[in-house]
Amino acid sequence: MVWYIRFLKSPKLDQKGHVRALITVTTDLGDDFYPADLTLHAIIVTTEYEEDWMPGWQTVKWKSGMRTLWIDIVNLDAGPSVDLRLVVSSEQSRQGNTLLLENIFEILSVWSDTFDWEKSQASNVVERRYRTDSGHERAVLEETGESIARHIWDAGIALTAFLSTLVLQPRPTSDLAKLLQRTTPRGLRILELGSGCGLVGLQVADLCSTSDVLLTDLPEAMDVLNHNVEHARFVSNRGKIATAVLNWDEPLPERVAKQRLDLVIVSDCTYNPDSIPGLVKTLSSIAINSPNASVVVSMKVRHDSEAIFFELMVGAEFAEAEHTAIPLPDRYRSETGQELEVVEVYMYRSRKSA
Repeated sequence: MVWYIRFLKSPKLDQKGHVRALITVTTDLGDDFYPADLTLHAIIVTTEYEEDWMPGWQTVKWKSGMRTLWIDIVNLDAGPSVDLRLVVSSEQSRQGNTLLLENIFEILSVWSDTFDWEKSQASNVVERRYRTDSGHERAVLEETGESIARHIWDAGIALTAFLSTLVLQPRPTSDLAKLLQRTTPRGLRILELGSGCGLVGLQVADLCSTSDVLLTDLPEAMDVLNHNVEHARFVSNRGKIATAVLNWDEPLPERVAKQRLDLVIVSDCTYNPDSIPGLVKTLSSIAINSPNASVVVSMKVRHDSEAIFFELMVGAEFAEAEHTAIPLPDRYRSETGQELEVVEVYMYRSRKSA
């Protein structure tokens, strides 16, 4: 599984220049804690100068059995504004790499919001950073609170890596890889359902630079999603990215209902079985005007009740076209002989397609 360094208490700067924060290393759902010893680097960074400057840092130890850990960096000679970065020593050399299958992060580093003498405590948003295939560093904003709509999830990370790997294949063999590598002036028309922070959709827009990509979610996710889309436009200026509110229990927005889509993406949206009928109904509605669209669904199955998704997809006349199982890296599970957790990626097509 992927482990996430999270702030339980956002970094705070006191009048003596000390920075304190309470962290945990947990799962995407926050229902378990990293079970082994771990070395972290807590780094204070100030952007007062043209390049980042690190006026303070220290190594901290997460011990097996811990649930929380206090970070306390003292004698800080910082500039007017700083942020706190927590990285894993073994991960630092990979921070500049593209997110591909061979280097899915086992432990996801975190960058706090900026804070200063006047704003002595960082807000409850953080950044997760990685490098895109076009060479840009992407910073995806994520909320540190309890809202699952504004978090990054394991299946999203795995799907992002999987799609990136397919686009870079020199000789694509799967239909999905061929679709993503299609080179036409129009490009693809792509829709993502349940975008959350936009991790997957933003990467697809970067990979398929001539495509139109629409990221959708419920209203409570739109502030973080819109921030990440605007930041992506500013940094890379690749792909045509837009956002829209889309509720699975309501009729499709006109801009979706009338569009001829090539690809629909759904990532980690089956964890709540109560929402699955609405999801499948939405996919069926999309297939009316886009019968040839490929539907890609990634999931890390968490309980048996998610099986209803497969039953409803069959009933809605969707046929499974491709399936890939992606094992998530986990040194502790490997060393203790436990089975690795897996993200399943399915591609469906409507049986009603021409």
